[in-house]
Amino acid sequence: MSDYIVKKKVEVDIMLRVAKTEFYKLKRYSVIWIGVATMLTVVLLSRLMAVATDGTVHTLEQFSGTVIWNNFSLIFPATITLIVGYIIERERVEDTLKNILTIPLSYRNLLTGKIIAGGAVAVFLAFIEFIFTMLVFIISKFPGLSFSGMILAFVKMTVMNLCVYIAVLPIIIFTGQRSGSFMAGVGFSFFYGFVGTFASGHGLGNVYPITAGLGIINYQNGEEVTYNVVLSVSVLMVMLIISTVMLCSAQNRVSSEKNKSKKPRNKSRRK
Repeated sequence: MSDYIVKKKVEVDIMLRVAKTEFYKLKRYSVIWIGVATMLTVVLLSRLMAVATDGTVHTLEQFSGTVIWNNFSLIFPATITLIVGYIIERERVEDTLKNILTIPLSYRNLLTGKIIAGGAVAVFLAFIEFIFTMLVFIISKFPGLSFSGMILAFVKMTVMNLCVYIAVLPIIIFTGQRSGSFMAGVGFSFFYGFVGTFASGHGLGNVYPITAGLGIINYQNGEEVTYNVVLSVSVLMVMLIISTVMLCSAQNRVSSEKNKSKKPRNKSRRK
């Protein structure tokens, strides 16, 4: 029993080291700037929407709420799938995956470490989203600026980003095991997020994974909406369980397919 615990502690330590390494490596990847650019785009889009609604007074709560809505429905699902998918795919593109797997590191632990790094990226992009939101809000001279409002906006953006990340995790894990397929996951995640706009408007916000986070942050934005927080949390827990099961059974599909193709050849040679 003690050996098992020690083994698991070592695995956790390895996964955390992988996550830390991957997060620092992002500084060398241009894909992170795509994430920064999309956060700026969603804030500017929200500002244009504010201009279109003449006569409406936009407080910090309302403006940040608009940013959160546009981000989860149009930008973030595809963006985080792109970035994490790129992190996973990079080892294959640079042909370093086979070298990494020669050391005492399983593909499952490597993939889990990269998924943890993706969670850190989701928090980082929430911070960037918050900074751009505050800059545009102050430049626009909207009323209602307060320290408590700023803290609340940042917390809501961070929690919502993490909830959306959990919602798209099965897509990332599924496509991450297959070479060159993460871009298909990006397209599906965009559609997945866009459908959330309609799901929320038809009373499905609590059960649709992408919009479940709205209930957790109690998203209102000028309307009185009642959420079933327990149901929203349960939906995201199901997504986490599905992701965990997928990670536990994860394998490098490229190497497994090559091994399968080699077996018939070996048999034919023996004959």
